[in-house]
Amino acid sequence: MQQIKSPFLVKLPSSRLERLQFIKDIFIEHSGTDLNDAWIGGRVEGLRKLGLIQPINYSKNRNFLNGDVTHLSPYIRHGCITIAEAIKATKEKANTGAEKLLFEFAWRDYWRKVWYLNGDAISSDMEPPKVELKRVALPQDVKDASTGLVCIDHFVQTLEQTGYLHNHARMWLASYMIHWRGVDWRAGADWMVKLLLDGDLASNSLSWQWVASTFGSKPYFFNKENLSKYSDHQFCQSCKAKCPFNESYEALNTQLFKPTTAPAKVYKRANLQQSSIALGGKTIVLFHDEMLSTAHSLYQSRHHKVFIFDPIIQHDWALNRLQFIADCLIEMPDVEIWVGNTAEVLVMLEANKIITQNTPNLLFKSLIKGYEVLYQAEPAPYSDAVAQKIMAKDLKRFSKYWNIVGADILKSLD
Repeated sequence: MQQIKSPFLVKLPSSRLERLQFIKDIFIEHSGTDLNDAWIGGRVEGLRKLGLIQPINYSKNRNFLNGDVTHLSPYIRHGCITIAEAIKATKEKANTGAEKLLFEFAWRDYWRKVWYLNGDAISSDMEPPKVELKRVALPQDVKDASTGLVCIDHFVQTLEQTGYLHNHARMWLASYMIHWRGVDWRAGADWMVKLLLDGDLASNSLSWQWVASTFGSKPYFFNKENLSKYSDHQFCQSCKAKCPFNESYEALNTQLFKPTTAPAKVYKRANLQQSSIALGGKTIVLFHDEMLSTAHSLYQSRHHKVFIFDPIIQHDWALNRLQFIADCLIEMPDVEIWVGNTAEVLVMLEANKIITQNTPNLLFKSLIKGYEVLYQAEPAPYSDAVAQKIMAKDLKRFSKYWNIVGADILKSLD
């Protein structure tokens, strides 16, 4: 995002084509392709996609690139629909046989709870690695999609062009980068989250760590047989490169991994310089990028409602994700939209008290430090009592979380 000298108020065009161009004109320093029609932002489209889910089919073929996955992740990430709504809709479609999909929604909630409990520590090794990690910089041929491996180059191109990648492809790509190319998982995670429409610090960073073995009991890797099977053989037939994956799992395990006694690595993020603020006398309902829905209870508030495109938060996001957010906001006409530094906007609005949805995002929270802030709890697919039990655990493994919430999430709607 370009550096904004002073905040300004914007009015989004109602025409989608004009709106896409409007966002491109404002955020001229952001690269990437325009948001395509397969990923229109907002609650209306999120609910439409939610209505199309096929829980039984998902359970059967979710690992295939052409499987019946939901494509709900960008809508859940930005609060267009909630995990609670997704779980309820899944149960309404199929009270039995939908466990795999319910399990995946639970994983997304789990990552988030780990973020709440650990804060910025999720951007460092959560545990010592179980195998030797080389931790090199991101290679240029990966970024350029010019490795010569048809599968890998296709994954990178798809990510850059659409902002989306099937979960299995994300795992393959992360594994290739970490274990075959020696890329530091943190470098890969930072690169990918900037490009994803559903870019979420918790699910992205912790998934990369799961592949690397810094948040799991072993590294994740794959071979040609696995990739070819779940990609319907679409890449291997046309690939002319010498395949680095064409070995048995036993052979690859020997080739790729060496034991290690290295400790967990800590990555330090730059501290945000907090500017002084002048408190006013007004209450502001501040919508952030995890609560973009007219169904949110705070949308009914009588207080002044505001969303801010802030370069501190979105400075490195791809263009199409900013356009996705604009699609969401056009459905929320009661929310005033600003571009600029959050602290400066709030001073201009004479803010004293901020009301917003709670978030584990400490960077966002740092932007409103100094104000009286009322954080509303996120909608949850379980009771407050269950939520309190979750937050009392260390959650080093999903099994600990599932032991608490599993019964609530799987129980019938009847």
